[in-house]
Amino acid sequence: MSLLFHGGDLQSASAIYGRDPSEWIDLSTGINQYSYPIPAIEQRAWHQLPYLDPKLSAAAASYYGDHGCLASSGSQSIIQLLPSILRKLGSAGPAWLPDVGYQEHAHAWSKCGNTNTYSGLDSALATQQINTALEDKRIGHLLIINPNNPTGERFTPQKLRSWAQKLQASNGFLVVDEAFIDTTPNASLLTEPLAKNVVVLRSVGKFFGLAGIRLGFTFAAHSVLAHLAKEIGPWAVNGPAQTVAIAALNDTLWQSNMRTTLANESLQQRNIWQAAMTALGAYQAGSHELFRSFSMAPKLAQKLHQSAAKHGILIRLVAINSNTSLLRFGNIDPSQNINNASALDYCHTWIQQESE
Repeated sequence: MSLLFHGGDLQSASAIYGRDPSEWIDLSTGINQYSYPIPAIEQRAWHQLPYLDPKLSAAAASYYGDHGCLASSGSQSIIQLLPSILRKLGSAGPAWLPDVGYQEHAHAWSKCGNTNTYSGLDSALATQQINTALEDKRIGHLLIINPNNPTGERFTPQKLRSWAQKLQASNGFLVVDEAFIDTTPNASLLTEPLAKNVVVLRSVGKFFGLAGIRLGFTFAAHSVLAHLAKEIGPWAVNGPAQTVAIAALNDTLWQSNMRTTLANESLQQRNIWQAAMTALGAYQAGSHELFRSFSMAPKLAQKLHQSAAKHGILIRLVAINSNTSLLRFGNIDPSQNINNASALDYCHTWIQQESE
């Protein structure tokens, strides 16, 4: 069980602030507010042991490409297993990770050997740091979150493939977490065959808005997938999740329309916060179609985080260092209503009070 704090924990927030879980506007995750519509689920999906349905494998190949693939109950279990497996199969040298990013990666790698960090806030600086470390042969394995969460920083597939090639000389692996790449699928490493030292993680939870079904896919060489499969055991993905995912991964019309919707709403979602955050002394540090992050002094971030929570708005606070914190705002669902007020009006009222 993870001891790290994550977004979307309405139960803990409710216990702290004395508010029912149903009375929150949850902006603390990057999960799509427009969830894929759940299809009818046959009785056999509940009744039978959930062996992997060949239709799920076919749907995954259609959506992600024809690569060696392992389905699992979300990416989290794989993140926890990968460090020890990759150290057995490859380099024993230090793993390099972003200093700002999904914290479970650093937590897992730190339990399995030395780690170093590169900038998660500035991709140009990160590129320079990684290139220098590769030239000096100081990287055992390299972990990239692409796009980064919560900063939105990105690297091109060409750059990532060049790093993977350089890592081969030292028997190192490149691990790329693409949980948020579905809005721009052409930027994925899965558009081409994967090198044997590349591992790609994908999630059905973010873009499809289906975090609750707990389904992820790992793409890698057979040797990596075999070790992972042994560790996660049989029946790793429940039957109802497989049914939903088959429909979602095959629904190309919904996918195309959703990418257009999110792209069209991206500016509107940013403008909800941009002027107020600037007036308060913050600036936008990164963005994605499903979230945007603002950088500010830690005291201001703490104040805004607590003030928003008291108004029933849950946002994500990310501590960077003694001088800087980030607040990450997920997308607002304009159709959500609380206490006869729209979520948009609710957020406007709060931020207007803070700006006065």
